[in-house]
Amino acid sequence: MREAKVHSNGIQLHYEDWGKACDPTILLVCGMSTQLIHWPDSMLEKFVSNGFRVIRFDNRETGLSDRSHVKKMPPVVSSFFKTKLGFKIQADYDLHTLVKDAVGLLDALDIAKAHWVGFSMGGMISQLAAIHHPNRVRSLTSIMSSTNDKDLPSPKLWTLLNLFMPPLGNTDEHVADAIVRTFWNIRSTDYPTAKDELRKQAYKIIQRSRRPFAGPMHMMAIMATEGFGKDLNKVTAPSLIIHGTVDPLVRLAGGKRSAKCIPNAQLIVIPGMGHDFPEQLLPRLSAEITAHLKQQPVHQTADKAGSLITA
Repeated sequence: MREAKVHSNGIQLHYEDWGKACDPTILLVCGMSTQLIHWPDSMLEKFVSNGFRVIRFDNRETGLSDRSHVKKMPPVVSSFFKTKLGFKIQADYDLHTLVKDAVGLLDALDIAKAHWVGFSMGGMISQLAAIHHPNRVRSLTSIMSSTNDKDLPSPKLWTLLNLFMPPLGNTDEHVADAIVRTFWNIRSTDYPTAKDELRKQAYKIIQRSRRPFAGPMHMMAIMATEGFGKDLNKVTAPSLIIHGTVDPLVRLAGGKRSAKCIPNAQLIVIPGMGHDFPEQLLPRLSAEITAHLKQQPVHQTADKAGSLITA
């Protein structure tokens, strides 16, 4: 594994580079406010062992990449209600900027084309890349994500309130409490991770980087971006959509919308999966994604809409 920083789209992005440089590249795109370490190492090791080079990176605002010089909390709550009422909002940037960041990373590493694999906000970024930069996308995998269309169901109320709830203090312990609370609220109910393990993950995140404005800035970027379901019919890359049935943050309807709008997309719905990567599901997720990248379906049946669903 190699790591470094590169200039991309006017900022510096921190990345890790796993595997052989001559192998086909997988670009892993993180979700809102998360660092590159949110992608499980075991998943990367599985990809590398199957003959892929893997790049994971910190989006702007997160981890060790550049952040915006914001001094106060963006107006996330009021902007959320404005978008629900149909109003456009102003933000420092939108998701298209984050797409350009990722494309710039590929440019800097002299990678012409990659398999884009993104979760949550990273899934949106990857879908937008497939729409607007088709020559850079070998395949698309979008996990627990959506088309960002405004008519899609909102997160569950408690999950939404929890996202906007700041830590009770500024100590590492307070921040860890807030991270654990968030992770617990979006967990896979059928594959729960023990709270002591979530706390270990929280301290790993804190020790690497504390970026309190990353979530709000990314949330503003999402809300400032128009829904793109209508444009997904332009996608020509082989596409896999993975979503859980109990995701309280990005509801299952979001993944189904992506699969419906992308021509010939494969949809895998996993019962009991929430908005996380539980250890128990990693072997299956790694296998499903690897099979998609190699175009070798694991096991599948067709639903009434023609999408492919794995139970």
